[in-house]
Amino acid sequence: MPRVRAVRRRTWLVVAGVAVLALAATGTGIAVSQSQGRDERIAANRDQLDRACAGLLPEELSSFVPDDSEGVLDEYGTLLTSRQQSRALLDCTLSWGGDAGGLEPDAQVRVRAEAVLGKAQAPAGDFELPLPSGTLGGTGSSEDRLDGSQVSATLLTECPKGLSGRVRPSKDLLVSVDLPSHADSEYDIPKSDRLLASRTAVRVADWVSREQGCGTEPLADAEKPRSADALCDWLSPKPLKFARGTWRFDENDTAYSERAGACGGQWDDAAGWADDLKVKAAGAESWSGVLAAGAYERFSGSGHVPGTEQSRHERGPEGQLTFGMPGDDPLLALWARSVCDGGPTFHRVTVTPALDFRHQDEVVVDKKEWRRIPADARAVLDRYLAADDGWPRRSHCRDTQIMGEVEQWQG
Repeated sequence: MPRVRAVRRRTWLVVAGVAVLALAATGTGIAVSQSQGRDERIAANRDQLDRACAGLLPEELSSFVPDDSEGVLDEYGTLLTSRQQSRALLDCTLSWGGDAGGLEPDAQVRVRAEAVLGKAQAPAGDFELPLPSGTLGGTGSSEDRLDGSQVSATLLTECPKGLSGRVRPSKDLLVSVDLPSHADSEYDIPKSDRLLASRTAVRVADWVSREQGCGTEPLADAEKPRSADALCDWLSPKPLKFARGTWRFDENDTAYSERAGACGGQWDDAAGWADDLKVKAAGAESWSGVLAAGAYERFSGSGHVPGTEQSRHERGPEGQLTFGMPGDDPLLALWARSVCDGGPTFHRVTVTPALDFRHQDEVVVDKKEWRRIPADARAVLDRYLAADDGWPRRSHCRDTQIMGEVEQWQG
């Protein structure tokens, strides 16, 4: 009997050992299979990245490619063969990851190139690459994401020979790019990410221009423009009879663009109060071509164009205006229009009078004092239009007409 038990025990150990080896082999097989699956997904996602958006996406985005999910690609456009047609020349979105609720993907790329029909807004922010005078660019960051960050770049460039396949003829191309960033928030986007977005936008614009036969030199070959400090030399306190002392000119253009120009200066508050301080800020902006209509529409939406109800404010019985602290300093805008190299153009100059709140909570400006403000605005406009190195002269503006004033302030 003991011998039978020993035999049974040995048999059980053998069976158990075989089972353990089988389980181990199965586990190893599963692990190998899972590893192979991850490798295949990564390879497929990277191949998708290489092919997506006409192959225009930067390889640096491979750091966002996940190993646990497949990329989702949607791309359309009249320049993509065998694709669903769209009004855009290129419209492409590539996403990775995301929760089941579909609120937002873990990372997303968006590229769009389209012909501008009628109006556009000037790109905001500094572009990280040199651009020719017929092109404007800007970079920024997205505030729409719940988690992570995103960097954007926008380019408005020209296509002299026209963009084909549009409902109406267009010689203006708008490119927008959104790329994921490893920054913790939209406030921490590094310069390297902005540079990557700028390079991608240039690459897309050059591809579309080449495919469309625009007849322009590649933006990638653009050289750093010559310094254009003289563009805003006309905005000088002394000849304009503004207060002498320290002024800051933070809004001045650093390079000439035939599409738009901007100059601005303000009294340096750190310098204290000057006895002859009558104007504390002044500036001028111009927008040509498709930017002109976009700029006018933007100001019109808030009622800040000549002829609207908000362009004039109610005065007291003697024609006086009362301003209280804080934040309702008056700003008078004077609008004009011209024809310039870039096409129909709007000019807008602004003057902000200095109000002395040092010993009072409100300032009353009577009718006689207010007459000085439009005179200051007209002096700024006349000097702006006449300056040899200023934007209007460089853009060969002509047939200028005064459109009217806008009294623009809070309250």
